[in-house]
Parts: sequence; structure tokens; C-alpha cells
Amino acid sequence: MADLNFNCPQCGQNLTTDETLTGSEIECPSCNKPIQIPAAGDENVKKVESEPPTPPVTSEPEAKKLAVPVHEGGEVQLKKESTKKEEISGDGKIRVKTIKRGDCIELGQDKFDEAVNEFIGKFTREQIISVQTVNYAHFDATTQKYLDDYGALIVYER
Repeated sequence: MADLNFNCPQCGQNLTTDETLTGSEIECPSCNKPIQIPAAGDENVKKVESEPPTPPVTSEPEAKKLAVPVHEGGEVQLKKESTKKEEISGDGKIRVKTIKRGDCIELGQDKFDEAVNEFIGKFTREQIISVQTVNYAHFDATTQKYLDDYGALIVYER
């Protein structure tokens, strides 16, 4: 099977079509004007051999080959870490700290992240139970409107 390579007689756009379309009328994709596809023997038409279509795949796909890394040494038994908490200094009471972003603005600079990091940095990872975001609204006296803001609710063990 062959393709025909030719130029549009209206705008000169180079086109390639299937040889089986010879004589049919199409719109040029460049100028949108109707043109008739020339025959293979016409002037300024190049016949280009196209690759035969690939046969459809009817057999089952080839099984994937898997590679498994081999390590030296014997078997290793995986053990679940103990969930028992270590001794935590302090009175052992659960506390809550809420840090509002609006309270962390100093001289026009937002220091919310620094305030949260500074507070959390005072405790070990085991003492921090959870950190949650909170959304709240507060009344701004200068604009006389309620403004939405956010903060962090930190639950920790002391």
C-alpha cells in the first residue's frame, strides 16, 4: 500500500493521503477549500511506500518477567514494634493548645508557622498526640466585618 504526497493547489500546503482516496474530494486542513486528490501519476505527486499495518495481536500477551533481589544472609523475621509507650516526663495529663494565625501576625509578617514549630519543638514526638487545623471567624473592628481565619489545635501529653 502506498501514500500520495502532494501540495494543495489553493494554498500550497504539503499533504499526504492514502492512495485509495485518489479522485475523491476533501477539504484542505490548512485553507479549508475543497480539493480533489490527484492520482499517483499526476504532476508534482510523489508516491511514498507506507509500512504495512501491524497484524492484530490475537495471542495472549507475553507474561511479565519479574526480578527479585537476592540478599546474602539468612531469613529475617519481621516483628511488629511494641506499641507500649515509653515513660514520658511530666504529669501525664493530656493538654490542648490552640494557636490562631491572626495572633501570630507581627509588624505585617505572618509568623504562624514559626509559632507552631516553636511550640511543637518543646516536646518529643511521643508526646504529640495530634495536630489538627481549625477554621474560625472573628470580628474585625477596623473593617466592621467577620473575617475567616485558621489555626492549629495541638493535643499533647505533658
